[in-house]
Amino acid sequence: MKALTFLSSFTAIGISILGQWLGVLDDSYAFGNAWFVGVLAGLITLLILIDSQALTKSYIVSLSTISGILGVGILYLPAAIINIFISIKLDTKKKEVDLN
Repeated sequence: MKALTFLSSFTAIGISILGQWLGVLDDSYAFGNAWFVGVLAGLITLLILIDSQALTKSYIVSLSTISGILGVGILYLPAAIINIFISIKLDTKKKEVDLN
């Protein structure tokens, strides 16, 4: 899961910065530079590497996905798909813990 987490985070950060550099993301949003929200969402994903409960990790991944899509839009789709895979792994891990 660490590999998926790093892949999602670096994909989100890279796509956000690349979108800003290529002019796909402009400054017409109400809160300023939209690419920053995509970078922040990528950094939020790294928080699941901290040892905590699976439910907390699920909330963090959901928050990252939602904020990334709101900030960067369709460019965040690859990172969002990886976040969905992370959520599925967390859900199966949570079910294993609940059964024991």
